[in-house]
Amino acid sequence: MRVEDIIEAKHMGDVEQLSFIFSDNKKIIVTAPAGCGKTTAMVSKIARELSNGSISSNKKVLAMTFSVNAAMKIKDSLKKLLPDLVNNVQQYISKVDVANYHNFAMRILFKHGYSLNPEFVHLSEFKIVDEDSRSLDFFITSSDSDKLRVVNEAVKNSDMDRLLASLDDYWDVLNRKLITNHIITYNGILVSAIKLLRKRQVSSFYKEYYQMIIIDEFQDTNLLGYLLIRKLIGDNIVIFLGDDVQKIYGFLGAVNGIFNLIIESYPAIEIKFRNNYRFKDNERMKALDLLIRDYAENYKPSSLKASVLLKHLSNDAEEDKFIIQGIEQIVSNRDNKVAVLVRAGWQGNSIAEMLDQKGIQYFNALFRENDSEYLSFYNVALEEFHNATSGKAVQRDLQRCLRAVEARKGEIYQRDDKKYIFDSMYKLLEILFIESRKVDGTSKDKYEYIDFTLGNKGLKHMMEFIDEQVVLTTIHAAKGLEWEYVIIPKLNGFAFPSSYMCNPCQDAGSCNRGLDYCEFTYAEEMKKAFKEEISILYVAITRAKKDVFLTVNTGLNRWNHMKTTSCLLNLEGLALVDYEWKSIIK
Repeated sequence: MRVEDIIEAKHMGDVEQLSFIFSDNKKIIVTAPAGCGKTTAMVSKIARELSNGSISSNKKVLAMTFSVNAAMKIKDSLKKLLPDLVNNVQQYISKVDVANYHNFAMRILFKHGYSLNPEFVHLSEFKIVDEDSRSLDFFITSSDSDKLRVVNEAVKNSDMDRLLASLDDYWDVLNRKLITNHIITYNGILVSAIKLLRKRQVSSFYKEYYQMIIIDEFQDTNLLGYLLIRKLIGDNIVIFLGDDVQKIYGFLGAVNGIFNLIIESYPAIEIKFRNNYRFKDNERMKALDLLIRDYAENYKPSSLKASVLLKHLSNDAEEDKFIIQGIEQIVSNRDNKVAVLVRAGWQGNSIAEMLDQKGIQYFNALFRENDSEYLSFYNVALEEFHNATSGKAVQRDLQRCLRAVEARKGEIYQRDDKKYIFDSMYKLLEILFIESRKVDGTSKDKYEYIDFTLGNKGLKHMMEFIDEQVVLTTIHAAKGLEWEYVIIPKLNGFAFPSSYMCNPCQDAGSCNRGLDYCEFTYAEEMKKAFKEEISILYVAITRAKKDVFLTVNTGLNRWNHMKTTSCLLNLEGLALVDYEWKSIIK
């Protein structure tokens, strides 16, 4: 049976997916709401183009994305879904390069960076630091630091004119002061790759080599990522997959309206997936999905109607107690998994303490990706992985690596309240080594899989494989993952939405505040902040396979003022339905 016939049967009845997969257009934008089968369609598209000869035998497909977790998901999806479509799975997988933006930039700098600066031949020895790292002070002046800061601010504010005007100054500092000392910043990796791709022979090579490029989660792309992508677009097939409603990295500079930039620049066709497979049997969740999307897309009161399960408690202790009762009810069925998703990590600390008191097993992923313990773990794990192995992933070497990391835990955390970060990351490392056994190919292929994950700080993706039925994590860390049930607590003003929205919202007069509630009134200057918060809520809700539960309390805050319910609960058209666990969870 032909691959195209298998694909057609697999996607039968989904007009939009089939239109995308079998399109011969070279520039395609696919808008794919959560649960609409984007990943399955993407893998089928790759299989179709590879099987019909669109990709020459000596060329490749590049699947690229902003986040490490999204890149890991692409890798896993190819392994999982391709066997349904083709026989020679490994041959197809070998034709697809998967990377996040930084990983791809590092790859091309390893190969061609010497043409920018001879020191790039030692790139594997470089220390990668954040823009505001104090270690930079040893190498650059305050004037140099200002030049770096201008680019960083331009990226975070999505200011293209300012970014373009300051890139050469940034590169000058990077080239003269940092690269020569084997130091590079995260922005510097992308700036260097963009500089490299300005060389016509380099960019021409990659435009020809990657005859199809798929950019997944395109809505999360910042300006440096966008400039990098533009240097790879030629006469090749380029597909932009994503969903503006799921743009939750605005604080990192994810560009507003980035799909419009593509439409303005290239003759791209647009295809919107419409069939929601995740909530096809749950009309209440389907209606909630559509309502939240409507607010995110249109920034005005919606004419749609939906309901959400909300429990209103009297104070923090009662809210935490209620959440624990729900967790106990859910996990009484061993087939169920539940995630408690918080807007910010600190909001889950009291829940974690109560879980500990109750002796309920859970996975704690409340740490932040800029926590020093989190970063130190990766440094130690990567170093010991390289020490224990020699380009091949042999299980006895991986066990030696685990023992070495355990022996150095004193370097990773010093405070008892940070021990959980080490414990959680160590467990994810164990799972990574176990999952590496499933990688098709040689021990060298398994080694590269592990090296990619550790080198790109992708261990959180391993949460998909943990045994614990209960996960406690932030919404941002949960993106791309799913559980049967999701609990979203602390739906209060200044908590969700965060103070980063609530403070300017008050200053703009864009809210009507009552004693214990707040209603949003859509001031134009609040549009960006509101859309980001509603997008975060949308991502949280759509992590649930079966149902989502919200909680809130209007007790006293630390300043003895009554807390308000979130404006996100008081949206027009949204009905709040009280619930009891035993009547919902059977």
